[in-house]
Amino acid sequence: MIEYIGGIFGILTISAGRMRRILLAAIFMLCCGLNANSQQMAIHNNLLFDLSGDLSMGMEFALKPRTTVEVYGTIRPWKESESSVNKHWAVQAQYRLWTCQKFNGFYWGPYMHAGEYNLSNASLPFGLLKGLKSHRYEGWMIGGGIGCGYQYAVSTHWNVGAELGLGYTYFRSKKFDCGTCSTYYGYDNYNYWLFSKGSVYISYIF
Repeated sequence: MIEYIGGIFGILTISAGRMRRILLAAIFMLCCGLNANSQQMAIHNNLLFDLSGDLSMGMEFALKPRTTVEVYGTIRPWKESESSVNKHWAVQAQYRLWTCQKFNGFYWGPYMHAGEYNLSNASLPFGLLKGLKSHRYEGWMIGGGIGCGYQYAVSTHWNVGAELGLGYTYFRSKKFDCGTCSTYYGYDNYNYWLFSKGSVYISYIF
């Protein structure tokens, strides 16, 4: 996703409005489950997404002194040309257990992600979605894994952090020739096991 996955996959038909509704619904459900005595939260920005041209934002909510829940979303709604497409949306949720205290130090936890993509004329790492140089893949993905990261407090409200996650992602794609009006070859299924999350981010703590 979704963070590593989200930085490299694309979408064709999903609108920014639908992405916002999904994120708001996820955030609302998380807020309903928060401890009434816990008011702390954080907003994240993944610098890796900024470099790839994606729009993204994450929100993290404190549950207990050493546990938090994060929801992260990313979207890339534009394309370079008819033959070079890189559109996507993705959303990810993670439960985090901190070794010392929330929003400071090491943490780890399980995550799940899902999204849709439309991608062509590209090369992805680890042999993912082979044939992208000559074909276009349009579809959806879902998966999850375990992540481990570290946050460093720069000041009272600002943190910097990094995280890496290992997991599984299932891809279900329609395969086409490159271009808008192109030959359709049917469905491709792909099972991916390896790095499915990666981030270098800045956070503002409320």
